[in-house]
Amino acid sequence: MEKVRLFGFILLGVSAIICAAYGLYQFLEADIPLIIRIGVVGILAGIVCLLLSVIKERLGEVK
Repeated sequence: MEKVRLFGFILLGVSAIICAAYGLYQFLEADIPLIIRIGVVGILAGIVCLLLSVIKERLGEVK
């Protein structure tokens, strides 16, 4: 069962990266003001930092 879970996480990660890359491409091609682009990038960077800190904390609890 562990292999199935690992495969699921790998598939989820690869799919998320593909969708994020396409979204980033569309975001850069669109005619959006610079201040909005900076704001969106800041929000996404904050979410990623929070997510990484939670993952790190969870992995520390397991060990």
